[in-house]
Amino acid sequence: MKQNDRAILQDRVRTLVLRHALEAALQRLAHLSGADAEEELLRLEHSIVSATRRVGEVPGNLQLAALVAVEDAVAAIRTAFDTVHQRIEAAPAAGSASPAALAA
Repeated sequence: MKQNDRAILQDRVRTLVLRHALEAALQRLAHLSGADAEEELLRLEHSIVSATRRVGEVPGNLQLAALVAVEDAVAAIRTAFDTVHQRIEAAPAAGSASPAALAA
């Protein structure tokens, strides 16, 4: 495997692991937040995305690479938030689902 291919694979795996970790943390936050979970998650999502985009504001020849990395991170963050939002919306439909079922 070429060095460049290996670096790309490592980056993809790292992103996937971080997305799943973020989903688990957000799910726990939603469980602890109760009825206000959707609103709190939306505020948190906007805050994290804004902070992530500020990281991409670098000068010079690194700007394009930083912007691409930031957009990849934003996509992973939004995917994690979307997954948790879907679980929250599905929870009332499931009736009295246990917290363990929501975390799955």
